[in-house]
Amino acid sequence: MRAGRQVALLGLAVLLAGPPAALAQTTVAPLAGGPSAAPLVVDAPEPRGEGVLPVMTLDQEALYAGTKWGQRVKAELEQRGQEIAAENDRLANQFAAEEQSLTLLRQTMPADEFRKQAEAFDKRAVEVRRQREAAADELNKRAADEYYAFSRAMLPVLAALMRERGAVAVLDKRAILVAAQSIDVTEALIQRIDSEIGAGPLQQGPNLPAPQEPAEPSDTAPEPSAPAD
Repeated sequence: MRAGRQVALLGLAVLLAGPPAALAQTTVAPLAGGPSAAPLVVDAPEPRGEGVLPVMTLDQEALYAGTKWGQRVKAELEQRGQEIAAENDRLANQFAAEEQSLTLLRQTMPADEFRKQAEAFDKRAVEVRRQREAAADELNKRAADEYYAFSRAMLPVLAALMRERGAVAVLDKRAILVAAQSIDVTEALIQRIDSEIGAGPLQQGPNLPAPQEPAEPSDTAPEPSAPAD
C-alpha cells in the first residue's frame, strides 16, 4: 500500500533531519557577499598609532564548536538523533510487516472489511509520520534555542575582551581576505567562556524535556465565596 511505503521511507527522511540538520542551525553563515574560506594569515605587528581602527576577528563556528557549551549540545543532539532514527527504523519495520499481513488478508477478507482496515492503516501511518516529523522539528528547535542562549551569554565576555584590547569592532573571520593572527580572539574567547560560563544553563540531559501532562480536575468542588455585605 502507498501509505505503508511512505512510512517505510520515514526512517531515512527523519534521520537526515536529525543531528546533521540540527547542528547546521547552530552555525553562522558568512556575511553577505563575503568569502566562505578562512582568510590568509600574515605575521604582522599589532596596529598602533592614531588613525588606526582597532579591530578583532572571530571564527564564530570554531568558537561554538570549541566551547564546552557547544560540545555538550553536539553530544546531546547526536544522541537524541540516534534515538529518533532507531525509533523510525522500528516503526518502519512494524508498518512494513502490517502492510504485508494486510495484503495477504485481502485475498480472503470481504471487500468492505478490507477497505475499513486499509483506511485505518493509512490513518495510523499518517499520524505516525506527523509525530516523527514533530520529533525532528523539536530537535532542530532545541539546537536553535541553545545557540541563541549561547550567543546571549557570550556577549558580555566578548565585550570585556574588547575593552581590554581597546577594540571597537569584531569582524567575522570568514569575511576577511588577509589578517594578522594577532587580532584573532577565537581561542582566547573559548577559554574565557569555558571558565566563566561553562557548558551553559540549558543542561537538561540528552533527551528533550517531556511535555507537561494536564492537571487532573479536582473531585472537590470549590466552596462558594461568602456574599458581600
